[in-house]
Amino acid sequence: MPSIVSTGIGSGLDIAGIVQSLVAAEGQPVETRIAQQEARAQAKLSAFGSLKSALSDFRDKLDTMKTLEKFLSRKASSGNEDYFTVSAGTNALPASYDLEVVQLAQAQKLTSGAFADADTAVGTGMLKLEVAGEEMDLTIDGTNNTLAGIRDAINAATDNPGVSATIVNADSGSYLIITGDATGSANDITISQAGGDGGLSALEYDPGKGLTSMTESIAAQDAMIRIDGLDIMNESNTFTGAVQGVTINVLETSGGTTDTLLVENDDQAAKDLVSDFVESYNALVNIFDNLTSYDAENEIAAPLVGDSTLRGIRDQIRREMSVGVQDLEANFSTLSEVGIEVQLDGTLNVNNERLDSIVADDFVKFGQFFSTTDGFATRLYDLTDGYLSSEGIIESRTQGLTTTIEGFSDDRQALNDRLSSLETRLLRQFNALDSLLAQLTSTSNFLTQQLNALPGAGNQESS
Repeated sequence: MPSIVSTGIGSGLDIAGIVQSLVAAEGQPVETRIAQQEARAQAKLSAFGSLKSALSDFRDKLDTMKTLEKFLSRKASSGNEDYFTVSAGTNALPASYDLEVVQLAQAQKLTSGAFADADTAVGTGMLKLEVAGEEMDLTIDGTNNTLAGIRDAINAATDNPGVSATIVNADSGSYLIITGDATGSANDITISQAGGDGGLSALEYDPGKGLTSMTESIAAQDAMIRIDGLDIMNESNTFTGAVQGVTINVLETSGGTTDTLLVENDDQAAKDLVSDFVESYNALVNIFDNLTSYDAENEIAAPLVGDSTLRGIRDQIRREMSVGVQDLEANFSTLSEVGIEVQLDGTLNVNNERLDSIVADDFVKFGQFFSTTDGFATRLYDLTDGYLSSEGIIESRTQGLTTTIEGFSDDRQALNDRLSSLETRLLRQFNALDSLLAQLTSTSNFLTQQLNALPGAGNQESS
């Protein structure tokens, strides 16, 4: 059974309160120091998180810019989008063309003769459909020999060569319509039959063999455009090779008139890349400044004041920004020469007049200025990517700070253990003192009683 210790009985002192105060006085400075160190480490960890985020955004912008195709953006426009629309790839070259839409591509459509209705039996046997060398054979028997049954058999066939079947119910009767899926003259449809009761001959179509039971209501036809007087045919209404890097979608014949197809450098797209680059870099500079600032009036320092890691990153990026691009063979090699100027506060500003002139006069070289092996975007991307890698300096510092912060828990536990031992020792000492005081008090009281009991003690008091 544990012993029960009552403190302060002998002395009347609040021994528990005294011990608690002494223990608190012993532990408070250490706890304050741990808390301060932990707060500083947490602030630095958060600061490196902000730095990493800004560097990541900067790297993402550079990742786009170091690809030359992003700078060589071209735009194409149609003089009349009722007739044709256009789009341009990076390999398109600036030029102007006169374009006429002569004819549109069509898919072939065949129409049968009239039947009483969709449930009318047509015949039995083997029905063969062929498109551009691809064919299928359908067995038509008593289960599917109606007009509707043949339609469903064609549409459900897994080896369908590229046709669809529908039925039109007109006043004059029901008609089976066979339509090719693909446009172009190469996608002619032929239909033949064999065996059975011969009724399927009503659906045959092969003009080369004199089979014309079905009627061609729309002929298979290639699209045709005329560019600067040159005729170009295509099986679909989308032309991808007529003009280098340009896709042309024809929508309607232009009736003999021509309209302009214009391909231009997309100067604005290139300048937008520069704008994003400048904005992201300036955000990074602001992060550098915020994390290293000092408020002299309130004597408050930012978490990374004097930090060698941040200072090294900032200084190296600044150096790379000032180094020109070699072997470009252009009349510019530095950022300032293309209109990207460094301000007194370290941020960048765009001289739009200078930038516009460079982009207009030397569009390709301007893209290479950023995206070659020695280009600004390439060099800066490699630099920032190294900082952000899993083995980079930021990750190393972050891991170190995390380990430090985790160590404060051990420091607190060690402090608690030490204070617990101190409390036990102080209680033991004070209780021993209390016990001694109790004994001395008891002895004093005993002696007083004995003295008072001596002969004449009472007379002396009365006198």
